[in-house]
Order: sequence, then C-alpha cells, then structure tokens
Amino acid sequence: MDERTRRSLVVHDGMHSAELEGGRVTDAYRHDAQDYIDGLIDEDGLIHRTRVRYGLETA
Repeated sequence: MDERTRRSLVVHDGMHSAELEGGRVTDAYRHDAQDYIDGLIDEDGLIHRTRVRYGLETA
C-alpha cells in the first residue's frame, strides 16, 4: 500500500468514527485532511491546523 492510500484510509476511518459517535466533520477539516492525504502537510501540520481552528493554540 502506498503512502497516499494509507493516509486516505486513516483519515476516512477517523472521520467515519467521529460521525458514528455523533460528531460533525467540517468542510474546513475535510480540506485540511485532503492536504494531508495529498502529502502537502504531515500529521503535525494537520493537528496544528485543527488546534488553531478551535483556538487551542495560536497560529
């Protein structure tokens, strides 16, 4: 399995799990997740963007 496929599976599994638990996956997160899948950002970048979006750390 290539890296892009692995990233896609991880992201979609996580989003599905969140939705099963009653969470909502925003379009902004989906956009960031796609950047991660495409290799434009790494795991730390995805986490950072999400934390900044919700005010958990400064940009």
